[in-house]
Amino acid sequence: MTFYQNILFPILIPLSWMYGLVIWVRNLLYDKGWIKSSNFNKPIISVGNITTGGTGKTPLVIYLAELLKKNGMNPGIISRGYGRTSQGMLLVHDGKKLLTDVESSGDEPYLMARVLENVPVVVCEDRSYGIQQLIDYYSVNVVIIDDGFQHRKVKRDLDIITISANDKREDYRLLPWGKLREPLQNLKRANAIIITKTNNFTPPNLHTEIQSIYKGSLYFSTIVPILMKYDSTGYHKSLPPSEPLFGFCGIGEPDSFIDSIGKLELKLSGKRIFRDHQEYTHTVITELSVQIKSSNCKAVITTEKDLVKLPDNFLTEFNIYVIKIEIRFKDEGAVLDLIQSVLRI
Repeated sequence: MTFYQNILFPILIPLSWMYGLVIWVRNLLYDKGWIKSSNFNKPIISVGNITTGGTGKTPLVIYLAELLKKNGMNPGIISRGYGRTSQGMLLVHDGKKLLTDVESSGDEPYLMARVLENVPVVVCEDRSYGIQQLIDYYSVNVVIIDDGFQHRKVKRDLDIITISANDKREDYRLLPWGKLREPLQNLKRANAIIITKTNNFTPPNLHTEIQSIYKGSLYFSTIVPILMKYDSTGYHKSLPPSEPLFGFCGIGEPDSFIDSIGKLELKLSGKRIFRDHQEYTHTVITELSVQIKSSNCKAVITTEKDLVKLPDNFLTEFNIYVIKIEIRFKDEGAVLDLIQSVLRI
């Protein structure tokens, strides 16, 4: 438990029970058909999780979109756009070019659109409306819902859950006591579970507990960190610099960022960990710049998700290195088979 969880322990448990009751009632209404889900005439693939943050959804969505493109499909991506300043339906990428900025779209949809370059991406609170727009106007013949496991208003053909191999047993308590967004038993609702961030595809410690609940297929993946250097034309593969770096990030599982720095054998002289989806305001950037300089660093290392939010004055002030994350599977053929099983075009 964290320090705050220890202090708030008497309050967190009843709040967790109340949250669990609300989730149970909501799922019951969908399971019994008392609340209907929208159907579409194109395959819908959902990528979600059962815990809060840091399970590797974004790299997986990018991987699946690229896999679908390689196999002759025209995927589109729909996201809620967590943390965005806009409301309603917003087209982030039309399949040809970026049409908005990171503040309006949210960091993860913007990153996916920028990396993929030719895949339509929309953000919309009403996922059903956003999906219909993708299908009607952007030649999309398969839709990927980002963070869709709890969004039961849309019927999906393939429900994928990502689980981080770094999860701990104490994480598996309902919010706000733990990190569960719904009971672990609800894993049964998924069509496939992908274990992410494994060490060379080794099953994690909680593998047995997961398998005792979920009897379907488990797919094991790992992340491959790739060092990139940013310049005015974008960012490109780079050799490790000899100079020490200052590392910072604002992601759901910062330990994986630090682990990637170790794997790349980079030298750190300082670091700063922000909350997930950190907004880099003028005040935050000013304080960060002071901290970097006090560590006698001229170069920094961060994540792709953080890079897209950094202002131009910061990008020109320091040498910028980026860790690009790519997902790898123990059996990539099995993942392709899983995807092809739902395509009905």
